[in-house]
Amino acid sequence: MAKYIIKYGRDDRVKYISHLDFVRCFHRAVRRSRLNFEFSQGFNPHPVMMIAQPMPVAVTSECEYMRVGFVTDLDDGEIQSELERAMPPGFKIYGVRRIDGKEIDLTKINKAEYIVQTECDAPFDTERLLSEPELIVPKKTKSGIKNSDIRPHIFELESIGYEDGVQTVRMILSCGSQYNLKPQTVIEAAVKYCDGYDGGFTAVHRKRMFIDDKDIM
Repeated sequence: MAKYIIKYGRDDRVKYISHLDFVRCFHRAVRRSRLNFEFSQGFNPHPVMMIAQPMPVAVTSECEYMRVGFVTDLDDGEIQSELERAMPPGFKIYGVRRIDGKEIDLTKINKAEYIVQTECDAPFDTERLLSEPELIVPKKTKSGIKNSDIRPHIFELESIGYEDGVQTVRMILSCGSQYNLKPQTVIEAAVKYCDGYDGGFTAVHRKRMFIDDKDIM
């Protein structure tokens, strides 16, 4: 038995699949492959598997991670090939790495980079937004909707293009169990604090996740 970190992503074809549906999809893919899950002990055994920061519905990505146990004698490249063959269209396996112990602790992920495209009549000034000492917006929490200052959780914000009524923005935001800031919340702050900005439909792509500014693998 061995533990592995799997880096994967999804594109527009499957971005509306929920987290639980993805888990079921992955279980079926493993059954279609030459791989065998390691199962937990106890009365109700289940596959040893942990997904870091599950993707929200409608978000695409190239940097998702899971920690999973397999009973196998295949090497990392063979496991990647097996999963690529078994996963349905729309999902991509970017890498597989065997780990010993907790050299990669996915629970410590604390930042993520996003590429965000939003429809608008005119782009908002990212430097203007970052110059605000506070950005108070409603944010959903476990205890309901509360006003929150999201400014400390925006690490980088850069407009990288505006064409045909669509602005493209690169963001690095807090991501993890301590504080998770959604790109849509940043767009809502821009609507509130940037005069004349009317951000509409937003497409979000998660490009990288970090542990203390370091790429995971």
